[in-house]
Amino acid sequence: MRFTCNVAELNEALSIAFHAIPVKSAKPVLEGIQIEAMGDSIILTSTDMAMGIECHVNASVEEEGSVVLPGRFFCEIARKLPGTEVSISVNERYVAYIQSFQFKTTIAGMDAIEFPELPTIKGQTLQVTEKQLKRLINGTLFSVAVDEIRPVLTGCLFEIENSEIRVVALDGYRLAICKDELSFLSEKIHAVIAGKILGDVAKILSDTEDMVTITFSRSHVSFRIGENQMIGRLLEGEYMPYKQIIYDDFMTRITINRVELMNSMDRAMLVGRESKSNLATLKIDSYARLLVILMNNTSMEEKIEIECEGKDLEIAFNVKYMLDILKSISDEEIVIRFKKNVNPCVICPPDENDRYRYLILPVRVS
Repeated sequence: MRFTCNVAELNEALSIAFHAIPVKSAKPVLEGIQIEAMGDSIILTSTDMAMGIECHVNASVEEEGSVVLPGRFFCEIARKLPGTEVSISVNERYVAYIQSFQFKTTIAGMDAIEFPELPTIKGQTLQVTEKQLKRLINGTLFSVAVDEIRPVLTGCLFEIENSEIRVVALDGYRLAICKDELSFLSEKIHAVIAGKILGDVAKILSDTEDMVTITFSRSHVSFRIGENQMIGRLLEGEYMPYKQIIYDDFMTRITINRVELMNSMDRAMLVGRESKSNLATLKIDSYARLLVILMNNTSMEEKIEIECEGKDLEIAFNVKYMLDILKSISDEEIVIRFKKNVNPCVICPPDENDRYRYLILPVRVS
């Protein structure tokens, strides 16, 4: 095998393929990246058996072939290449000769026949823009569960029906729902995608109208983003019936500047760090139209002007949960609805449509 390609393009592809390289595997070949040279490009493939990534790089191929090189080591070398182009050739003993500008080295590789093939995903397909998908993922991913008690909750639920896509995540303390409209009718899809896969997908998405093709089979999902493809297993299990905990009625409703509240929560977290406290008490004064924020076990107090409807209320939340939500929203103002101080609060857009919904479970404070 022999080819020449652009160093910057190679590194861009390697930075994506890197996400599916396991740190340690019982099969050493999985710790590598498969390089296949054919036609006018090379294909980089990596997999940890839960997720697989395939990236294409334009190349001048003199001799077709394939090899598996040590993934992390090859990525490190590629990042430090001095030239704008790199030439790589592989002999019959799977030794790769690498040359860029005046730099030369060799890397011992492995036979690509030992590398597992990525599954071919066939099934229901839909297309969304990169901008849409990025908003849906970033607006929910922080709410997935981090423990494995209920594995299905470590992923996001994708619900697609008619011309609507809804992404849901919950961890038992908070619920995140983001919705967007599709430009076409789609078949009904109900699937849970692992949070790790979605996190890696979000890292390569841009704020453009370029289309992403998502294909769902019974056990896998595939994301086709430009010349790159990410494949992962769907999570099994029954997702929590989240619609049962959403309510529209309220006892108190406030409209507040999101940035002011976010900055206040940020300061509260900083102050609470010294006293090892993560709970903030929110006091709503409907007469004065003020939200008073008190960081528990500290002397911090801050007041923010609000628009208010309903009764006075005192309720406590985990500051981090509130901050995660506020950072994911771009609206200048938000609406927060409260039922009682033992019920979750609901955060929604200022026009109160269902473009996004967030619920946070309060904490009882004596």
